[in-house]
Amino acid sequence: MTDFSLTIGDAFDRLDSPVFWLRGGCVAYCNPAARRLLPDLAPGQSAPEDLSALPAEGSASLRLGGRNWSARFWMSGEGQLFCLSDADAVSVLPDRRIPLLMQKLRGPLSVFLSSSQFIEQALTPRQTEDMASFLARQYKAQLRILRLMRNLELAALADGERPYDFTPVTLDLGGLLHEIGRQLDMPVQETGCTLTLQLPSSNLYARCDDQLLQIQLYHLVSNSIAAMRPSGGSIRLRLERSGAMAHLLVTDNGPGIDARAALYLFQPAEGNDLLSEAGRGLGIGVTVCRKIARLHGGSVLFSSQPGGGTSVCLSLPLVDPGPSPEFNSLRVSDSSNGVPLVLRELSDVLPEHLFLPEAR
Repeated sequence: MTDFSLTIGDAFDRLDSPVFWLRGGCVAYCNPAARRLLPDLAPGQSAPEDLSALPAEGSASLRLGGRNWSARFWMSGEGQLFCLSDADAVSVLPDRRIPLLMQKLRGPLSVFLSSSQFIEQALTPRQTEDMASFLARQYKAQLRILRLMRNLELAALADGERPYDFTPVTLDLGGLLHEIGRQLDMPVQETGCTLTLQLPSSNLYARCDDQLLQIQLYHLVSNSIAAMRPSGGSIRLRLERSGAMAHLLVTDNGPGIDARAALYLFQPAEGNDLLSEAGRGLGIGVTVCRKIARLHGGSVLFSSQPGGGTSVCLSLPLVDPGPSPEFNSLRVSDSSNGVPLVLRELSDVLPEHLFLPEAR
């Protein structure tokens, strides 16, 4: 009788991508590709912190050994198996003309938006009332186009490339989350969901572009709202510290996604197909989340279970603000057209009446 059993080495030694098997917080196995990535790491040693800090199962975008990786991980036997793939090898949008095209479109669309607002101001109160529903649909559609354009700009950036308006400053992350919670409070309620905020007792500072961080968190909240429609649910924004990193978490109690989609979420080719099949879009938002995290020297972690909700963690390196920290006011509107970021980034999920002329 033929024995088809394989050792872990038989299964993974020939793979070109790094594979780690952790047990009890230590490395029980690492294939040759993993040893080339981390030459000083050997079986029996403590696991790299970036791996040991991850939950039992899920996917993440992280940096290890000076390179960017998409990681899939799950419980295997008595340990936890990690399979890494080069996150820079595949580009979702490789055409370098896309950012230029988006910049060229931004000008005419901004003119269209401002012209529409001028026309609204020229209407009589009776005309505005008669056309209110049409004006709301038009405004919402304009914001959805602006949101898609911004996402395309960010998704098309080469790794390490910065957006044209990237402006990092030292931010109090607790203050950032407090303002985001204030901006979200009413819109989230209007979708039938509830929002809670959990902040640490001490201040945490990071070097960030405040608008990009708002885009990141609003996008994650929008995903949670969409996943919990039509019955609604609860969303929690949480900030906590882990060593030299700050963790910003967006957690919901929605339906979650199946294990196969979760494991491949950060794989550009396969993950996008899975999300498209599920009617969840093209996966551009996942790419944008990863790009924003990397621009700030951080990483993003996704974990989900069917029926158990979804949690996304954005990790950012902390900085010392110095003896006299500066308090920068957040830019809550897009600087190119004055549109509130919260309305633009949640335009796919907010009800139409929030876009009526009198609601703006």
